Amino acid sequence: MRVLFTVLLSLTALVVVLMTGVKGSDSYTTHIGSRTPPSEAGCFQSGEVETDEGQLLKVFRCPI
Repeated sequence: MRVLFTVLLSLTALVVVLMTGVKGSDSYTTHIGSRTPPSEAGCFQSGEVETDEGQLLKVFRCPI
């Protein structure tokens, strides 16, 4: 019974990881910083993050 439960749990975890990877990544990388990436990189700004010191950093998504 333990082996069956372990196999089912492992398969469920594998399916969740694979489905999240397909929907979540969209073949983009995330870059955080104060400088804007070059325009030929095809990046777009997806948000901002504030540091502990109060500085705003831009969040960019860039295609792989």
